[in-house]
Amino acid sequence: MRHTLLWRLASYLKPQWAPLLALFGLMGLGAFLEVMPSELTLRLINRFMGQGSLAGSAPLIGAFLGVLVAGFFVSFTRYFLLAKVGQRAMVDLRVQLFGHLMGRSTDFFHRNPVGRLMTRVTSDVQNLNEMFASGFVAIIGDALSLLAIVIWMFRAHAGMALVAVGILPFLLVATEIFRRHAGEAFRETQRRYASINAFLQEQISGMGLVQINGQEAASGRQFRVLNEDYFQAFLRTILAYAVFFPVVEFITSGTLAALIFYAGFKLKAGAITWGLLLAFIQQSSRFFRPIRELAERYNVMQTALASSERIFKLLDNREEIPELPGAPPARFTSEIRFNDVSFAYEEGGRRVVKQLSGVIPKGKRVAVVGHTGAGKSTLINLLMRFYDVSEGGISLDGVDARNLNLQSLRSLFGLVLQDVFVFSGSLRDNIVLDRPLDEARLASVLEQSQLKDLVGRLPEGLETQVGERGQKLSAGERQLLAFARMLYLEPAVLLLDEATANIDSETEAKIQTVIERVSHRLTTFTIAHRLSTIRDADEIWVMDQGSLVERGTHEGLIEQDGVYAKLVRLQFAEVEAA
Repeated sequence: MRHTLLWRLASYLKPQWAPLLALFGLMGLGAFLEVMPSELTLRLINRFMGQGSLAGSAPLIGAFLGVLVAGFFVSFTRYFLLAKVGQRAMVDLRVQLFGHLMGRSTDFFHRNPVGRLMTRVTSDVQNLNEMFASGFVAIIGDALSLLAIVIWMFRAHAGMALVAVGILPFLLVATEIFRRHAGEAFRETQRRYASINAFLQEQISGMGLVQINGQEAASGRQFRVLNEDYFQAFLRTILAYAVFFPVVEFITSGTLAALIFYAGFKLKAGAITWGLLLAFIQQSSRFFRPIRELAERYNVMQTALASSERIFKLLDNREEIPELPGAPPARFTSEIRFNDVSFAYEEGGRRVVKQLSGVIPKGKRVAVVGHTGAGKSTLINLLMRFYDVSEGGISLDGVDARNLNLQSLRSLFGLVLQDVFVFSGSLRDNIVLDRPLDEARLASVLEQSQLKDLVGRLPEGLETQVGERGQKLSAGERQLLAFARMLYLEPAVLLLDEATANIDSETEAKIQTVIERVSHRLTTFTIAHRLSTIRDADEIWVMDQGSLVERGTHEGLIEQDGVYAKLVRLQFAEVEAA
């Protein structure tokens, strides 16, 4: 599993092959420079200690200083390239993650909290960046340095080298024990961190509701529990390191002591020189440094592997609306037809739409009414293929929607919902939405949507910043903005889902004027709560428990004195009582 993750992570470095080659070259040069100071020290002491003078040592001393300076520039360039390569790989990964999220189905987002998904794209990717910048490739550099040092040691004195490398089996055993105990702790820590993010996102988004209902204390208690869970998981990782790093230090310190003890006997016996002893002591510190760094980078690698496991699980998710390769673009010239459509949000679950058949002719106004939970809004989700039907089919001009290009299908519809989402930015940005700017069309849209008066009252006009989620606009203004956005798209079909449910009477009158203006030239499919708004519909569909139980004009349905007539009487009774 770990090897598969590593190979998959390495694939993000492939586009960076040129700087990687330069990086590996620098690592090789750096490994060579690691051993040169000890070699020069050995020669300097052995050659000049006996004569008691440093006469003639200038070339060696100059070479020693030159090696140090060269090592500085090699290290600087190496770390700069390493950070650049890692950041570029993470830019590519973030873009891939974001693009992947854009293609997930609506159901995917209903089941995955926003905070958790944000953790994948931000914190988890940042953990991988730490690995690329100071772990993945750097480990290779440390390994090369270690190899160069070991070769020098064996060339200088095999016996002392064997004492030094005797540390490695103990370190391998300690690392394996640490890996087994720390791996799950890392994964659990990241899971609980994602839970904190998900809770924070939810609470901050719903802060008004929290405060209105006096839930601050309850939310605080839940947050403390989540924080405590994260703290306990994090303590387990700290405990693993609290044992691991002292063990590494103990092993390396013990090896250094054994090396000096062994060298003392050899020096007394005349088997080695003072120069070799000092060079070995100097080189042993360099030998233990990459070992310590490898141990420290294991921390980074463990965190990154836990993050990569979750990231690749997200990337491997295939919950998307299927699209046929080379599917033709959607066209609407005559009718949209529901053919015995049934749908359940979960496989084997309750069907919220049951064998519904109906036609939306081009240029006509069709309205859908019914009690809450009757399945009205689900029809819009199915029309735009946010979900696919479970049984039956929806066709445009006789072609099944599942056989059409998905983007072109959705571009046919202009959707206005009860709750309007507004992006941070200017009014203009929220209307145009990065489509080609056409000032004439924009001016016409402002006029048609009744938004012109609002724009005229604002000091900065269309450049007015609306704030996060449009908080600087009223509910009615956001609704008018939604109509302007829809009209700028120039759709063939207008979809209205309770578009006037949560606004005041004055704004409702404005929106009704907008609807009247556009519904005569657009096909309109309306999910209605206020039945007074759909009296002039060409056909009204009445739904009950997912089934289409009545259809006809307002007058015809009143005469039938069925479900629709009852809904009308109830609503007007409520109005009179109010």
